[in-house]
Amino acid sequence: MDSKSNTMKKQIGKLIPYAEALISAAAFAKFLSMQTTNIFILLFAVLMYPVFTKAKTVKNKRIKITSLIGAVFFTAVMFFFKFENIVIYENMKLYTIIIYLIGFYLFFNALLNVVYNKILDTEVNVQKPEPDIKHKVFVFFGSMIIMLLTWLPYFLLLYPGDITADSISELNQSQGMEALSNHHPIAHTMMIKIFFNLGQLIFDGDVVKSVATYTVCQAILLSASFSYLIVTLYKFRVKTFAIVCVLLYFTLAFHGQYSVVMWKDIWFGGIVVAFSTTLWRLIMLKKANPQKKYIFEYIMLFVLGVGVCLFRSNGLYAFMFMFLFLAIYCLKKKSFVTLGISAASLVLALIIKGPVYNSMGVTPPDPIESLSLPAQQIAAVVRDKEITDEQRELLSNIVDVSLIPERYTPNISDSIKNLVRETDNQEYITEHKTEFLKLWIQLGLEYPETYIIAHVYQTCGYWFPDVQYWVYAGEFRNDNFPDLHKVIILSDESTEKLHEIRDAYKKYYYLGLFWSIGSMTWAVVFMMGASFIKKRKAFMLIYLPIMGVILTLMIATPVYSEFRYAYSVFTTVPLLCVIPFVRDKYIMKVENTVENSEITETDEIEISETEIAETENI
Repeated sequence: MDSKSNTMKKQIGKLIPYAEALISAAAFAKFLSMQTTNIFILLFAVLMYPVFTKAKTVKNKRIKITSLIGAVFFTAVMFFFKFENIVIYENMKLYTIIIYLIGFYLFFNALLNVVYNKILDTEVNVQKPEPDIKHKVFVFFGSMIIMLLTWLPYFLLLYPGDITADSISELNQSQGMEALSNHHPIAHTMMIKIFFNLGQLIFDGDVVKSVATYTVCQAILLSASFSYLIVTLYKFRVKTFAIVCVLLYFTLAFHGQYSVVMWKDIWFGGIVVAFSTTLWRLIMLKKANPQKKYIFEYIMLFVLGVGVCLFRSNGLYAFMFMFLFLAIYCLKKKSFVTLGISAASLVLALIIKGPVYNSMGVTPPDPIESLSLPAQQIAAVVRDKEITDEQRELLSNIVDVSLIPERYTPNISDSIKNLVRETDNQEYITEHKTEFLKLWIQLGLEYPETYIIAHVYQTCGYWFPDVQYWVYAGEFRNDNFPDLHKVIILSDESTEKLHEIRDAYKKYYYLGLFWSIGSMTWAVVFMMGASFIKKRKAFMLIYLPIMGVILTLMIATPVYSEFRYAYSVFTTVPLLCVIPFVRDKYIMKVENTVENSEITETDEIEISETEIAETENI
């Protein structure tokens, strides 16, 4: 009887991958709006079957836990992207929900198990002596030169640089033509002032060349931040092929064009990658030699930490998010210097954004600016549902409720925010925070589906890969600067060719993934899981600044898929994709032997089993 029972279990076990493949294929077919008669559904199932059979052989507990969590995330993404269709247009709602939730979960869980198991032993650095200072200097400046040369055509194309509505507002503020406002970060406005005034001094007041001076300085500093990452990879003995891939990534068209746009997002992107690189360096080096004081890294951590907090409004919240986990890590490892420096960065940033800006007469953003998501959710309810007279009366104090249905734009909050500004009574929001919070909660409890749909429309580009919106600015403003103008340097043929190269991601498959905010978010989530399965939990701290940026966009973005808002994700993703595969054991012996001044090539390579075990458990 037991023999027959075991045989039956084995037979059923063999059938399970077939069933999983069929359910998952149905989920993809439903997602892609295929008819039930489409033969490609069966083809999907056939192609998925090997994934499910291979996943059954994975036994690693870390991989299984990480795959489960990752599968929940990716399933939620696929489900909520189609949430409106399921709720409003689908006849068989329960059947569709079951297909989505079970089918996608089974597929992503199996796929992650297979991929994580495949990369478990993958490493990108090698055992060899650390490069000397001359070679590191060569790599740093060589990388900068390569990037600047590949970006040069965009500087010539857009000379003296791209000036948008946001840019010209900051430029006017920097020259005293507008009142200082922290709607755009004052730190960035001050950088514009410094470099623009430098150009004024050098070029005898020529505004075109002054803007070009700012543009050149921005490009140099951006390339330096990228080169800082590259030379760090070189320092940690990452293979040449991986370093070249990172360098080539930084030569992509959007980095070239963004290097010459006067936006706060560009500076923030450079600062975040440099800050994350510094945090990684500290973790790696402190593991190797906890007693040593890494003065360069400490200085960089402090300065860049302040920069993260000041150069974008959501940077402060992203830093706070990271700091909570960093504090726990530092207390556990007794890294009190690192904790103190990070805390000092945060405190200084808060002082600057508070008393210092107040003393400068800086006006904060208006209240509605930070309320994009709740404003959109409430507006969606007003457009589609009934609200009580009491709720309508409360809203009428800050907005013309009758205009909300025609002004509401599902994926951009500017229309609703501007409608609120037309009433010019935003202080009422500040004075009645409790009432508006209660209203927001009441409507959410009464119409949860409407809230979810509104949230999906407002944020989908940051978490779903196949969402496109504009990437490059298409305007040049010169308000209050009549002599500021574009200078045509390139021929019409060269201009057209550059535009074709710049927009190639719209035409060619796979290339567009490098421009996809959602794809980069998926990569960050996947690589964070890779750090966990490879027992590099400390490295997961390095993902937190970018995770903080993504989360703040999820709760406060004014636009559903603004590339520049997420530019820091694109600047940092090469680092986040490399760090799970860098073995810290290759660094440990070198650091310790350098400290003892007894380094030899044999010492670098021979590491005791105890040291390796201790490293992998950190």
